[in-house]
Amino acid sequence: MNDGTMGQQRLAASSLRDLEYALALDGERSFSRAAERCGVAQATLSGQIRRLEERLGVELFERDGRRIRTTPIGGRVLVEARKALESMRRIDELARCAADPFVGELRIGIIPTLGPYLLPLLLAKARAALPQAPLTIVEDLTERVVEALGEGTLDAVLLATEPAERHGFISEVLFEEPFWLAVSHAARSRYRSPVELCSVDPETLILLADGHCLRDQALALCGDPHLASRVGSDLRASSLETVLNLVGAEYGVTIVPALAVSRLRREHSDVALLEIELGAARDIRLLTRPFAPRRRALETFGEIVKACARDGLRAVAPQ
Repeated sequence: MNDGTMGQQRLAASSLRDLEYALALDGERSFSRAAERCGVAQATLSGQIRRLEERLGVELFERDGRRIRTTPIGGRVLVEARKALESMRRIDELARCAADPFVGELRIGIIPTLGPYLLPLLLAKARAALPQAPLTIVEDLTERVVEALGEGTLDAVLLATEPAERHGFISEVLFEEPFWLAVSHAARSRYRSPVELCSVDPETLILLADGHCLRDQALALCGDPHLASRVGSDLRASSLETVLNLVGAEYGVTIVPALAVSRLRREHSDVALLEIELGAARDIRLLTRPFAPRRRALETFGEIVKACARDGLRAVAPQ
Protein backbone atom coordinates (compact mmCIF):
# COMPACT_ATOMS: atom_id res chain seq x y z
CA MET A 1 0.00 0.00 0.00
CA ASN A 2 1.53 3.35 -1.02
CA ASP A 3 1.81 6.38 1.24
CA GLY A 4 -0.97 8.23 -0.60
CA THR A 5 -3.49 5.43 -0.03
CA MET A 6 -2.52 5.14 3.62
CA GLY A 7 -2.92 8.90 4.05
CA GLN A 8 -6.41 8.80 2.53
CA GLN A 9 -7.41 6.01 4.91
CA ARG A 10 -6.11 7.93 7.90
CA LEU A 11 -8.08 11.02 6.83
CA ALA A 12 -11.21 8.97 6.20
CA ALA A 13 -10.96 7.55 9.68
CA SER A 14 -10.90 10.98 11.32
CA SER A 15 -14.35 12.35 12.11
CA LEU A 16 -15.67 15.79 11.27
CA ARG A 17 -16.25 16.33 14.97
CA ASP A 18 -12.54 15.80 15.67
CA LEU A 19 -11.71 18.42 13.03
CA GLU A 20 -14.15 20.81 14.71
CA TYR A 21 -12.39 20.22 18.03
CA ALA A 22 -9.02 20.96 16.45
CA LEU A 23 -10.30 24.16 14.81
CA ALA A 24 -11.80 25.28 18.11
CA LEU A 25 -8.47 24.75 19.84
CA ASP A 26 -6.70 26.66 17.07
CA GLY A 27 -9.09 29.57 17.57
CA GLU A 28 -9.10 29.62 21.37
CA ARG A 29 -5.51 28.45 22.07
CA SER A 30 -6.88 27.03 25.31
CA PHE A 31 -8.21 23.51 25.96
CA SER A 32 -10.71 24.75 28.52
CA ARG A 33 -12.12 27.51 26.31
CA ALA A 34 -12.18 25.24 23.25
CA ALA A 35 -14.04 22.56 25.22
CA GLU A 36 -16.56 25.13 26.46
CA ARG A 37 -17.04 26.39 22.90
CA CYS A 38 -17.69 22.82 21.67
CA GLY A 39 -19.89 21.92 24.63
CA VAL A 40 -17.80 18.93 25.78
CA ALA A 41 -15.55 18.10 28.70
CA GLN A 42 -11.96 19.26 28.42
CA ALA A 43 -10.72 15.67 28.73
CA THR A 44 -12.96 14.61 25.84
CA LEU A 45 -11.70 17.34 23.55
CA SER A 46 -8.05 16.75 24.48
CA GLY A 47 -8.37 12.99 23.99
CA GLN A 48 -10.09 13.28 20.62
CA ILE A 49 -7.49 15.73 19.30
CA ARG A 50 -4.72 13.38 20.45
CA ARG A 51 -6.42 10.47 18.67
CA LEU A 52 -6.81 12.60 15.55
CA GLU A 53 -3.07 13.29 15.59
CA GLU A 54 -2.36 9.58 16.02
CA ARG A 55 -4.57 8.66 13.08
CA LEU A 56 -2.96 11.28 10.86
CA GLY A 57 0.54 10.42 12.08
CA VAL A 58 1.47 14.09 12.68
CA GLU A 59 1.33 16.55 15.56
CA LEU A 60 -1.09 19.38 14.87
CA PHE A 61 -0.26 21.40 17.98
CA GLU A 62 2.78 22.27 20.02
CA ARG A 63 2.00 22.07 23.75
CA ASP A 64 4.46 24.14 25.72
CA GLY A 65 3.08 24.40 29.24
CA ARG A 66 0.02 26.59 28.91
CA ARG A 67 1.02 27.86 25.47
CA ILE A 68 -0.58 26.15 22.51
CA ARG A 69 0.23 26.83 18.88
CA THR A 70 -0.10 24.96 15.62
CA THR A 71 2.83 23.13 14.10
CA PRO A 72 3.73 24.01 10.48
CA ILE A 73 1.97 20.88 9.20
CA GLY A 74 -0.86 21.48 11.66
CA GLY A 75 -1.54 24.88 10.17
CA ARG A 76 -1.78 23.37 6.69
CA VAL A 77 -4.05 20.56 7.87
CA LEU A 78 -6.41 23.00 9.56
CA VAL A 79 -6.71 25.09 6.40
CA GLU A 80 -8.00 21.99 4.63
CA ALA A 81 -10.17 21.09 7.63
CA ARG A 82 -11.97 24.42 7.37
CA LYS A 83 -12.65 23.78 3.69
CA ALA A 84 -13.92 20.26 4.44
CA LEU A 85 -16.27 21.44 7.18
CA GLU A 86 -17.56 24.28 4.99
CA SER A 87 -18.23 21.77 2.19
CA MET A 88 -20.17 19.55 4.58
CA ARG A 89 -22.12 22.53 5.87
CA ARG A 90 -23.01 23.51 2.31
CA ILE A 91 -24.07 19.94 1.49
CA ASP A 92 -26.36 19.94 4.50
CA GLU A 93 -27.72 23.36 3.54
CA LEU A 94 -28.35 22.24 -0.04
CA ALA A 95 -30.34 19.28 1.23
CA ARG A 96 -32.41 21.38 3.65
CA CYS A 97 -33.04 24.17 1.19
CA ALA A 98 -34.02 21.78 -1.58
CA ALA A 99 -36.97 20.87 0.60
CA ASP A 100 -37.78 24.49 1.46
CA PRO A 101 -35.52 27.41 0.41
CA PHE A 102 -37.52 29.74 2.68
CA VAL A 103 -36.40 28.01 5.89
CA GLY A 104 -33.13 28.95 7.61
CA GLU A 105 -31.16 32.15 8.09
CA LEU A 106 -30.21 34.32 5.14
CA ARG A 107 -26.74 35.82 5.53
CA ILE A 108 -26.58 39.19 3.82
CA GLY A 109 -23.57 41.47 3.41
CA ILE A 110 -24.08 45.21 3.00
CA ILE A 111 -21.79 48.22 2.57
CA PRO A 112 -21.52 50.91 5.31
CA THR A 113 -22.89 53.74 3.13
CA LEU A 114 -26.10 51.78 2.52
CA GLY A 115 -26.72 49.69 5.64
CA PRO A 116 -27.61 52.42 8.17
CA TYR A 117 -30.21 53.94 5.83
CA LEU A 118 -31.73 50.93 4.07
CA LEU A 119 -31.88 48.44 6.95
CA PRO A 120 -34.35 50.42 9.13
CA LEU A 121 -36.73 50.43 6.15
CA LEU A 122 -36.08 46.78 5.33
CA LEU A 123 -35.88 44.60 8.42
CA ALA A 124 -39.51 44.64 9.55
CA LYS A 125 -40.82 43.94 6.04
CA ALA A 126 -38.28 41.17 5.51
CA ARG A 127 -39.30 39.58 8.81
CA ALA A 128 -42.96 39.64 7.77
CA ALA A 129 -42.33 38.30 4.25
CA LEU A 130 -39.72 35.70 5.26
CA PRO A 131 -40.79 34.63 8.76
CA GLN A 132 -38.75 31.42 8.73
CA ALA A 133 -35.68 32.96 7.13
CA PRO A 134 -34.26 35.46 9.63
CA LEU A 135 -31.63 37.84 8.26
CA THR A 136 -28.09 37.83 9.57
CA ILE A 137 -26.49 41.13 8.48
CA VAL A 138 -22.76 41.69 7.99
CA GLU A 139 -21.75 45.30 7.30
CA ASP A 140 -18.30 45.79 5.80
CA LEU A 141 -16.38 47.29 2.89
CA THR A 142 -17.19 46.06 -0.62
CA GLU A 143 -14.02 44.02 -1.05
CA ARG A 144 -14.58 42.11 2.18
CA VAL A 145 -18.25 41.24 1.72
CA VAL A 146 -17.61 40.11 -1.86
CA GLU A 147 -14.78 37.91 -0.60
CA ALA A 148 -17.10 36.42 2.05
CA LEU A 149 -19.73 35.76 -0.63
CA GLY A 150 -17.16 33.89 -2.70
CA GLU A 151 -16.13 31.83 0.33
CA GLY A 152 -19.75 30.85 1.00
CA THR A 153 -20.08 32.55 4.39
CA LEU A 154 -22.63 35.00 2.94
CA ASP A 155 -25.64 34.18 0.76
CA ALA A 156 -25.85 37.56 -0.97
CA VAL A 157 -24.38 41.05 -0.90
CA LEU A 158 -25.97 44.48 -1.34
CA LEU A 159 -23.43 46.87 -2.83
CA ALA A 160 -23.11 49.89 -5.07
CA THR A 161 -20.38 48.90 -7.52
CA GLU A 162 -19.75 46.07 -9.94
CA PRO A 163 -16.82 44.09 -8.48
CA ALA A 164 -13.70 44.29 -10.63
CA GLU A 165 -13.44 40.51 -10.41
CA ARG A 166 -16.92 39.03 -10.83
CA HIS A 167 -15.88 35.41 -10.09
CA GLY A 168 -19.02 34.26 -11.89
CA PHE A 169 -21.40 36.05 -9.52
CA ILE A 170 -24.91 37.03 -10.61
CA SER A 171 -25.37 40.80 -10.35
CA GLU A 172 -28.87 42.32 -10.40
CA VAL A 173 -29.56 46.06 -10.22
CA LEU A 174 -32.34 46.54 -7.64
CA PHE A 175 -32.69 50.32 -7.74
CA GLU A 176 -30.98 53.55 -8.68
CA GLU A 177 -30.06 55.83 -5.79
CA PRO A 178 -29.47 59.52 -6.59
CA PHE A 179 -26.72 61.55 -4.94
CA TRP A 180 -27.20 64.75 -2.96
CA LEU A 181 -24.71 67.43 -1.94
CA ALA A 182 -24.17 68.20 1.75
CA VAL A 183 -22.98 71.72 2.57
CA SER A 184 -22.86 73.87 5.66
CA HIS A 185 -25.67 76.41 6.07
CA ALA A 186 -23.07 79.14 5.70
CA ALA A 187 -22.21 77.80 2.24
CA ARG A 188 -25.82 77.16 1.20
CA SER A 189 -26.20 80.43 -0.72
CA ARG A 190 -23.36 79.50 -3.09
CA TYR A 191 -25.37 76.71 -4.70
CA ARG A 192 -28.56 76.52 -6.73
CA SER A 193 -30.69 73.38 -6.45
CA PRO A 194 -30.41 71.08 -8.29
CA VAL A 195 -26.68 71.54 -7.99
CA GLU A 196 -24.57 71.42 -11.14
CA LEU A 197 -21.47 69.36 -10.46
CA CYS A 198 -19.30 71.85 -12.32
CA SER A 199 -20.15 74.38 -9.59
CA VAL A 200 -18.51 72.23 -6.88
CA ASP A 201 -14.90 73.17 -6.17
CA PRO A 202 -12.96 69.88 -5.90
CA GLU A 203 -10.69 71.39 -3.29
CA THR A 204 -13.68 71.73 -0.94
CA LEU A 205 -14.76 68.12 -1.40
CA ILE A 206 -14.36 65.87 1.65
CA LEU A 207 -14.31 62.16 0.83
CA LEU A 208 -14.28 58.91 2.73
CA ALA A 209 -10.97 57.09 3.10
CA ASP A 210 -9.66 54.71 0.46
CA GLY A 211 -11.57 51.43 0.34
CA HIS A 212 -15.05 52.99 0.57
CA CYS A 213 -16.93 52.72 -2.71
CA LEU A 214 -18.68 56.08 -2.08
CA ARG A 215 -15.29 57.76 -2.40
CA ASP A 216 -14.71 56.14 -5.80
CA GLN A 217 -18.24 57.00 -6.92
CA ALA A 218 -17.79 60.66 -5.96
CA LEU A 219 -14.56 60.85 -7.95
CA ALA A 220 -16.19 59.18 -10.95
CA LEU A 221 -19.23 61.43 -10.63
CA CYS A 222 -17.16 64.56 -10.97
CA GLY A 223 -15.53 63.07 -14.06
CA ASP A 224 -12.11 64.63 -13.49
CA PRO A 225 -9.21 62.11 -13.74
CA HIS A 226 -7.01 64.47 -11.73
CA LEU A 227 -9.59 65.10 -8.99
CA ALA A 228 -8.11 62.62 -6.51
CA SER A 229 -4.99 64.74 -6.19
CA ARG A 230 -6.99 67.95 -5.70
CA VAL A 231 -9.49 67.00 -2.99
CA GLY A 232 -8.83 67.79 0.64
CA SER A 233 -6.69 64.70 1.24
CA ASP A 234 -5.99 65.74 4.82
CA LEU A 235 -9.73 65.42 5.58
CA ARG A 236 -10.48 61.79 4.79
CA ALA A 237 -12.65 59.91 7.26
CA SER A 238 -13.61 56.30 7.85
CA SER A 239 -17.34 56.99 8.27
CA LEU A 240 -19.94 59.18 6.61
CA GLU A 241 -20.94 60.44 10.06
CA THR A 242 -17.47 61.93 10.57
CA VAL A 243 -17.53 63.50 7.11
CA LEU A 244 -20.89 65.16 7.87
CA ASN A 245 -19.54 66.58 11.13
CA LEU A 246 -16.68 68.15 9.16
CA VAL A 247 -19.15 69.60 6.66
CA GLY A 248 -21.23 71.07 9.49
CA ALA A 249 -18.08 72.65 10.90
CA GLU A 250 -17.55 74.39 7.51
CA TYR A 251 -14.49 72.39 6.46
CA GLY A 252 -15.98 71.56 3.05
CA VAL A 253 -18.76 69.72 1.22
CA THR A 254 -19.48 66.08 0.47
CA ILE A 255 -21.69 63.81 -1.61
CA VAL A 256 -24.24 61.60 0.15
CA PRO A 257 -26.65 58.90 -1.09
CA ALA A 258 -30.33 59.81 -1.22
CA LEU A 259 -31.53 57.18 1.28
CA ALA A 260 -29.37 58.90 3.89
CA VAL A 261 -31.03 62.30 3.43
CA SER A 262 -34.06 61.88 5.75
CA ARG A 263 -31.91 60.66 8.64
CA LEU A 264 -29.21 63.27 8.06
CA ARG A 265 -31.80 66.04 8.15
CA ARG A 266 -32.86 64.87 11.60
CA GLU A 267 -29.37 64.34 12.99
CA HIS A 268 -27.35 67.14 11.32
CA SER A 269 -29.24 70.40 11.67
CA ASP A 270 -26.02 72.25 10.82
CA VAL A 271 -25.94 70.75 7.32
CA ALA A 272 -28.00 71.67 4.23
CA LEU A 273 -28.77 68.85 1.79
CA LEU A 274 -29.24 69.75 -1.86
CA GLU A 275 -30.31 67.73 -4.88
CA ILE A 276 -27.69 67.21 -7.58
CA GLU A 277 -28.49 67.46 -11.28
CA LEU A 278 -30.29 64.55 -12.93
CA GLY A 279 -28.14 61.51 -13.64
CA ALA A 280 -25.94 61.76 -10.57
CA ALA A 281 -26.76 58.38 -9.07
CA ARG A 282 -25.43 54.93 -8.21
CA ASP A 283 -26.86 51.50 -8.94
CA ILE A 284 -27.57 49.34 -5.89
CA ARG A 285 -27.02 45.70 -6.77
CA LEU A 286 -27.73 42.31 -5.27
CA LEU A 287 -24.79 39.99 -5.80
CA THR A 288 -25.29 36.23 -5.46
CA ARG A 289 -23.55 33.02 -6.44
CA PRO A 290 -24.96 31.42 -9.62
CA PHE A 291 -26.00 28.15 -7.97
CA ALA A 292 -27.16 29.52 -4.62
CA PRO A 293 -29.48 26.94 -2.99
CA ARG A 294 -31.63 29.74 -1.57
CA ARG A 295 -32.30 31.33 -4.97
CA ARG A 296 -36.07 31.68 -4.52
CA ALA A 297 -35.71 33.20 -1.05
CA LEU A 298 -33.05 35.60 -2.34
CA GLU A 299 -35.32 36.66 -5.19
CA THR A 300 -38.04 37.43 -2.64
CA PHE A 301 -35.50 39.37 -0.58
CA GLY A 302 -34.53 41.39 -3.66
CA GLU A 303 -38.16 42.33 -4.30
CA ILE A 304 -38.50 43.49 -0.68
CA VAL A 305 -35.40 45.67 -1.08
CA LYS A 306 -36.86 47.25 -4.24
CA ALA A 307 -40.13 48.07 -2.51
CA CYS A 308 -38.40 49.53 0.56
CA ALA A 309 -36.09 51.63 -1.61
CA ARG A 310 -39.04 53.01 -3.59
CA ASP A 311 -40.74 54.07 -0.36
CA GLY A 312 -37.55 55.53 1.08
CA LEU A 313 -36.67 57.52 -2.04
CA ARG A 314 -40.25 58.78 -2.40
CA ALA A 315 -40.03 60.25 1.10
CA VAL A 316 -36.96 62.32 0.17
CA ALA A 317 -37.98 65.68 -1.22
CA PRO A 318 -36.17 69.03 -1.61
CA GLN A 319 -36.62 71.58 1.18
